[in-house]
Amino acid sequence: MICRIYDVQGGKLEHYDAVSERIGTDKPDGAHLHIAGATDGGFMVIEVWDSPEHIDRYMEQGLGQAIEEVMQEAGVPEPKVTEFEVHKLDWVG
Repeated sequence: MICRIYDVQGGKLEHYDAVSERIGTDKPDGAHLHIAGATDGGFMVIEVWDSPEHIDRYMEQGLGQAIEEVMQEAGVPEPKVTEFEVHKLDWVG
């Protein structure tokens, strides 16, 4: 399993919500966890997936385009992305 953390400096939760509205709320194949919340300088998204291929597939199915359109229109820079292999995932659900 892979965890990806997106640190979106300069972004606002309204941008996050706009992306979510475009893609819907159905759980994608291979996804285990999705958390989003405001930070001092923007917002963060934390996700756990089966593999990087699952993430890439979901991005190609429309998420990537929705993010690009919303964030570019708002002038939000690319997020800082941190990725690591998950050793253990507990307390979900």
